[in-house]
Amino acid sequence: MEQIKIKLLRIDDRLIHGQVIVGWLPVLLVKALAVGNEKIFQDLMRQEMMKLSIPSSIELIFFSPSSPQQIPYETLLLVSSPRDAWQCLQSGIIPEQINVGGLHARPGKTELLEALHLDDEDREFFTRLVDGGHMPFFQPTPQNNPVNMSDIL
Repeated sequence: MEQIKIKLLRIDDRLIHGQVIVGWLPVLLVKALAVGNEKIFQDLMRQEMMKLSIPSSIELIFFSPSSPQQIPYETLLLVSSPRDAWQCLQSGIIPEQINVGGLHARPGKTELLEALHLDDEDREFFTRLVDGGHMPFFQPTPQNNPVNMSDIL
């Protein structure tokens, strides 16, 4: 399996939104934004909408979490769930860090912190990440203090 090293993997159910564009892109100084999500990978209309929201200087890449393509190191990879993050890691992606942004309220999810709601599947995959030594941290914006997910779970 080919290994793909990247700067940051972010788990956030909104994928591309203001906190990413205004908050994280300027801090990370990445050259590419990748979206690893099966539904988005299959939905050309949503891809086009996402392209409209990012600076033209940033390359935008879409792929399936189970079969990522080659992406540059200077990439911020966005996934919508801890399951997608786990699939990316199992497919050879090696992030320098794993950041957790918003996982919002939905039926069956329990609020752990503001903007952090998990169900049993989310907990299972976060536990896999932590047990695998990946140490994800919850930090919605660069201005927030990071909190280790192992302390939250």
